[in-house]
Amino acid sequence: MAVSPELVFAITAFAGAAALTSLCVLLALLGTINPYHRPAVPVLGAFTVIVLATYATAGAHDVEFGLDALRLTMAEGVLAIIRILPLAFMILTVMLLRASFRKRPEDPLLALLEAKSGSA
Repeated sequence: MAVSPELVFAITAFAGAAALTSLCVLLALLGTINPYHRPAVPVLGAFTVIVLATYATAGAHDVEFGLDALRLTMAEGVLAIIRILPLAFMILTVMLLRASFRKRPEDPLLALLEAKSGSA
């Protein structure tokens, strides 16, 4: 059974982004370690996500599971995030414009504060 290239692209993009995010979580956990920190479960979870994503990418691209597959997974994650950035920037721009042109509701506490300061 042949798998469509679009499905392979979707799988590798999702797996790569998940692996890249898990790598960032691992780095954050290692960077904030202290004597009271118990990072065993989050580290194991992030490492599991990286391994599963690498395995899925290796299977989708017929690459041997190893460092080459890990490199391919991370590269696919970076490319997937870069492809999504223009859409994210457009959504952020629309949200900021809506917030900029929205009329703020009248705050009764500010009116009370101004009335009190004006009577003194």
